Amino acid sequence: MDGGSIGGALHLQCRPNKVADAFIFAYRAENQGAVPLYVMDAMPRVDPATRAVSANAQAAVVIRQEDGVAVLGKFIAPLPRDRVLIAPDLPLCTRLDPGQAIERELRIPLPFAEASPYFPDLRLREYALAEVNAIAFAIGYFPADARGLYAAPAAYAPEYQVLALAGPPPPQGLAVQTLPVKKLEILKRLDAFPREVVPPPAR
Repeated sequence: MDGGSIGGALHLQCRPNKVADAFIFAYRAENQGAVPLYVMDAMPRVDPATRAVSANAQAAVVIRQEDGVAVLGKFIAPLPRDRVLIAPDLPLCTRLDPGQAIERELRIPLPFAEASPYFPDLRLREYALAEVNAIAFAIGYFPADARGLYAAPAAYAPEYQVLALAGPPPPQGLAVQTLPVKKLEILKRLDAFPREVVPPPAR
């Protein structure tokens, strides 16, 4: 499906596809606003053996909301309720000046399941099958002039910007494109998995 998104300054176009072992979301995100944007593009990844840090451009959040819409993409995941976190883990970002765009491909492996950087995958018996009636593909961003927001190149991946906050995080912007689906099911987590996307994706 082609077409525009609802996302304020960030315009999103997504072309979904399916291969044998994954859903593929090829997308283009363009800054159509008047100020630079920090567009969420990857997550830090730590190798458990070496403790080396790298950028994971395929990290994604997948949430099935109560209305049956699966929200997925690159944005700040809802915070866990079973632990205390001082601040959310902020994604690595790409800076887009007005008029600039990025083109990316996000691969969501099958089986299709809810996912978050705060929660490891579960055993199969800890999921339940649930119907999905639409996919809301979402990319988060921050305006570069947001109060208390600072950015610098990541030492381990200088093509990305690491964000730092002086105070509470500003609300994330979300560019969203809704994609209709037919006969799609998702593995819904049965643990204390938060599903409140803030702000909720416009559809």
